[in-house]
Amino acid sequence: MKEFHIINVGVSIITNYQKVQEELKDKKLPDNEFWIDFLKNPKKLDEIYNFVCKDPKKYSAELNSFLRKIENSKNQIEVYFTGTKTPVNKICVRTLKRFMRENDFTVYVSKEFPGYFMETYTGEDRIKSFTHGISDMLDHLIRLANRKKEEGYKVFFNPTGGFKAHVIACALAGFMTYSEVYYLNEEFEDVITFPPLFYIPKGREIDLLKILADKKPRSGKECEEIFKEYEKEIERLILYNLIEDEKDDTGRIFRIKILNKGELIVKEFQERKL
Repeated sequence: MKEFHIINVGVSIITNYQKVQEELKDKKLPDNEFWIDFLKNPKKLDEIYNFVCKDPKKYSAELNSFLRKIENSKNQIEVYFTGTKTPVNKICVRTLKRFMRENDFTVYVSKEFPGYFMETYTGEDRIKSFTHGISDMLDHLIRLANRKKEEGYKVFFNPTGGFKAHVIACALAGFMTYSEVYYLNEEFEDVITFPPLFYIPKGREIDLLKILADKKPRSGKECEEIFKEYEKEIERLILYNLIEDEKDDTGRIFRIKILNKGELIVKEFQERKL
């Protein structure tokens, strides 16, 4: 099976590089003007790339987790980076893309989201842009993961690097699409794969979702019969937004249907032959 790794990118490459470059030690990450000039300098980009290549796991948090994760994989592996519209992050993403391509991994054009260090926004505009960017990021990654799954990929999310808000959004997208989410635990010095943290239906709930998987709304007498047999299961699946109901003026459910997330779960169970 083909693998598709969605990797959130931070600035570990730059912070590690600063430790060995005396002239960079006092440069602040929000100093956009300096890092824009750095980004425009091919020689500087070559230098930081060669630095990473000396020890990829040591100098890049993203590569440390990714390379450990795929060590024993024989699958075709494709990579997608998410980053921010900041010069420091662009340098890191560009370096990682170059590393992946020169090591025969397929890399897709990545989407950027607003970061903290933006000169074009100030005050409330910057906050609004950043928070809207988080929402856009979550929506984008959910749609991307679902599309790749439909194309036959096993999807992984790697939220090791980046701003905390983007790490959360990246991991949440993984949980909501029932993808595998992993990160590098520095204390254990190993890659940790999260258990499913989004609600996973079980038993009779799965039975009900399979009944509704044809997307045909159940109403009238058919809905009444299903409700009699699966009342508790219907309540839970509605609570977790896996099926949708409609009620009459008295509050009685008269129509139910499966939602996209519920349909996705059925597909997952069918693929795993559970």
